[in-house]
Amino acid sequence: MLKGRWAGVVDTVGGNILATAIKSTKDEGCVACCGNAMSADLAVSVFPFILRGVSLLGVNSVDIPVGDRSLAWQKLAHDWKLDLSGDLISECVLEELNPKIDQILKGGIRGRVVVNLIQ
Repeated sequence: MLKGRWAGVVDTVGGNILATAIKSTKDEGCVACCGNAMSADLAVSVFPFILRGVSLLGVNSVDIPVGDRSLAWQKLAHDWKLDLSGDLISECVLEELNPKIDQILKGGIRGRVVVNLIQ
Protein backbone atom coordinates (compact mmCIF):
# COMPACT_ATOMS: atom_id res chain seq x y z
CA MET A 1 0.00 0.00 0.00
CA LEU A 2 1.02 3.58 -0.59
CA LYS A 3 0.24 6.76 1.31
CA GLY A 4 -3.46 7.58 0.95
CA ARG A 5 -3.82 10.54 -1.43
CA TRP A 6 -7.20 10.23 -3.15
CA ALA A 7 -10.77 10.07 -1.89
CA GLY A 8 -11.95 9.07 -5.35
CA VAL A 9 -10.35 8.08 -8.64
CA VAL A 10 -11.64 7.60 -12.18
CA ASP A 11 -9.21 5.40 -14.12
CA THR A 12 -9.39 5.01 -17.90
CA VAL A 13 -6.01 3.32 -18.35
CA GLY A 14 -5.93 0.16 -16.23
CA GLY A 15 -2.77 -1.84 -15.53
CA ASN A 16 -0.16 -0.30 -13.24
CA ILE A 17 -1.96 3.07 -13.21
CA LEU A 18 -5.10 1.45 -11.79
CA ALA A 19 -3.08 -0.62 -9.29
CA THR A 20 -1.29 2.53 -8.07
CA ALA A 21 -4.59 4.40 -7.79
CA ILE A 22 -6.05 1.62 -5.64
CA LYS A 23 -2.94 1.44 -3.44
CA SER A 24 -3.01 5.22 -2.86
CA THR A 25 -6.73 5.68 -2.22
CA LYS A 26 -7.68 6.96 1.24
CA ASP A 27 -9.85 5.13 3.78
CA GLU A 28 -13.34 4.35 2.44
CA GLY A 29 -12.41 5.82 -0.96
CA CYS A 30 -13.76 4.70 -4.33
CA VAL A 31 -11.98 3.86 -7.57
CA ALA A 32 -14.03 3.69 -10.78
CA CYS A 33 -12.46 1.76 -13.65
CA CYS A 34 -13.80 2.37 -17.14
CA GLY A 35 -10.94 1.42 -19.46
CA ASN A 36 -7.93 -0.77 -20.03
CA ALA A 37 -5.78 1.09 -22.56
CA MET A 38 -2.57 0.07 -20.75
CA SER A 39 -3.57 -3.41 -19.62
CA ALA A 40 -6.47 -5.53 -18.42
CA ASP A 41 -4.21 -7.07 -15.74
CA LEU A 42 -4.42 -5.86 -12.16
CA ALA A 43 -1.44 -6.56 -9.88
CA VAL A 44 -2.66 -5.48 -6.45
CA SER A 45 -3.10 -7.22 -3.10
CA VAL A 46 -6.33 -7.29 -1.11
CA PHE A 47 -4.90 -4.94 1.54
CA PRO A 48 -6.38 -1.65 0.22
CA PHE A 49 -9.79 -3.33 0.14
CA ILE A 50 -9.70 -4.91 3.60
CA LEU A 51 -7.52 -2.45 5.54
CA ARG A 52 -8.79 0.82 4.05
CA GLY A 53 -12.21 -0.23 2.79
CA VAL A 54 -11.44 0.91 -0.76
CA SER A 55 -14.18 0.13 -3.29
CA LEU A 56 -13.44 -0.77 -6.91
CA LEU A 57 -16.35 0.05 -9.20
CA GLY A 58 -16.44 -1.22 -12.76
CA VAL A 59 -18.15 0.99 -15.34
CA ASN A 60 -19.76 -0.82 -18.27
CA SER A 61 -20.16 1.66 -21.09
CA VAL A 62 -20.79 -0.95 -23.80
CA ASP A 63 -24.37 -1.99 -23.02
CA ILE A 64 -25.81 1.42 -22.10
CA PRO A 65 -28.96 2.28 -24.10
CA VAL A 66 -28.67 5.17 -26.57
CA GLY A 67 -31.17 7.28 -24.61
CA ASP A 68 -29.15 6.99 -21.41
CA ARG A 69 -25.94 7.83 -23.30
CA SER A 70 -27.57 10.91 -24.83
CA LEU A 71 -28.77 12.08 -21.42
CA ALA A 72 -25.31 11.63 -19.92
CA TRP A 73 -23.66 13.55 -22.79
CA GLN A 74 -26.22 16.36 -22.43
CA LYS A 75 -25.50 16.65 -18.70
CA LEU A 76 -21.75 16.65 -19.33
CA ALA A 77 -22.16 19.36 -21.96
CA HIS A 78 -24.42 21.57 -19.81
CA ASP A 79 -25.35 20.81 -16.17
CA TRP A 80 -22.06 19.12 -15.23
CA LYS A 81 -19.77 21.07 -17.56
CA LEU A 82 -16.39 21.77 -16.01
CA ASP A 83 -14.38 24.94 -16.37
CA LEU A 84 -11.36 23.54 -18.20
CA SER A 85 -9.50 26.80 -18.50
CA GLY A 86 -6.22 27.40 -16.77
CA ASP A 87 -3.77 24.64 -15.96
CA LEU A 88 -5.99 21.64 -16.73
CA ILE A 89 -5.48 21.66 -20.49
CA SER A 90 -2.55 22.64 -22.66
CA GLU A 91 -2.26 22.48 -26.43
CA CYS A 92 0.60 21.51 -28.71
CA VAL A 93 1.14 20.79 -32.38
CA LEU A 94 2.21 17.34 -33.59
CA GLU A 95 5.87 18.35 -33.86
CA GLU A 96 5.89 19.23 -30.13
CA LEU A 97 4.38 15.93 -29.03
CA ASN A 98 7.57 13.94 -28.31
CA PRO A 99 8.91 16.48 -25.78
CA LYS A 100 5.43 16.64 -24.18
CA ILE A 101 5.41 12.83 -23.83
CA ASP A 102 8.82 13.00 -22.14
CA GLN A 103 7.44 15.61 -19.70
CA ILE A 104 4.38 13.45 -19.00
CA LEU A 105 6.51 10.38 -18.28
CA LYS A 106 8.64 12.41 -15.83
CA GLY A 107 5.52 13.69 -14.05
CA GLY A 108 6.09 17.22 -15.32
CA ILE A 109 2.60 17.85 -16.71
CA ARG A 110 -0.71 17.99 -14.86
CA GLY A 111 -4.00 17.76 -16.67
CA ARG A 112 -4.34 16.97 -20.36
CA VAL A 113 -2.45 17.81 -23.52
CA VAL A 114 -4.54 18.31 -26.65
CA VAL A 115 -2.72 17.79 -29.94
CA ASN A 116 -3.87 20.34 -32.53
CA LEU A 117 -3.69 18.58 -35.91
CA ILE A 118 -5.15 21.55 -37.79
CA GLN A 119 -2.49 24.17 -38.40
